[in-house]
This record gives sequence, C-alpha cells and structure tokens, in this order.
Amino acid sequence: MLRQPSSRTRISGILLIVVMNNNRKRDQWLQDVEARQRNVVFPDTVQNEARFWRNLGKQPWTTSTKVGLGALGLLGWGFLAVVLAATFQAGVTWAFVLGMILFCGPLFGAIAWATRLSLRNIENARRHPHSRKH
Repeated sequence: MLRQPSSRTRISGILLIVVMNNNRKRDQWLQDVEARQRNVVFPDTVQNEARFWRNLGKQPWTTSTKVGLGALGLLGWGFLAVVLAATFQAGVTWAFVLGMILFCGPLFGAIAWATRLSLRNIENARRHPHSRKH
C-alpha cells in the first residue's frame, strides 16, 4: 500500500518549484540584461534596434509624455502659423508657396524615388534569393 506524502513533503515540493521558477526567471532576466548591454557588433545592434522599435508603442503614454508631445506639437504648428501669417501680411504668399514647392518638391520626390527603389530591390531579393549581384 502506498503511503500519502506528508504535508511537510508537499510544502517543500512547492517551495522547490517556486525557487526553481524564480531562478529560471532570474536567469532569463540576466540574459536579457546582458544582451541589451552588448551593443557593439552587428547582430547585437540590429537586435537591440529591433527591440526598441517593436516596444516603442506598447506601453501607455505617461503624463509627461503627453505633455512633451503636446509642447512639441504646439511649437511645430505655432511656428508654421507664424510663418504663414507673416507671408500673408507681407503679401508674398505666392512667392512663399512657389519657394516651398521648389524646395520641398524635389526633396520629397528624391525620398519617394529612393524608397520605391529600395522596396523593389527587397521584393526582387525575396523572389530570387540565389541570384544576388556581387
């Protein structure tokens, strides 16, 4: 006939499981900390940057974050409002608009062209993984 384990044996078994689980969590935490601190060579820098962008929007915004973003928004939109008001008052609205088109148009066009080229190269590399140019 099998003997039932005593309550002392059960408690020590539970404590052993808790301690082992805490050790595993601690080991995982230590490995994560070590991986975040190694940011010197290629694979580590890519991992850390990917982790940064992946976790960027996961936490809720704190009050200081909201205040900071609000101040940045007011600064940006306020500057734009001042510039537009000055152009309207000076009567040079068309010159301002033309200048912005001539300055920002080629800039955004170059960014759009480079982005399309890069995305096309990525898509071609996915379709033909072994036909790489060296």
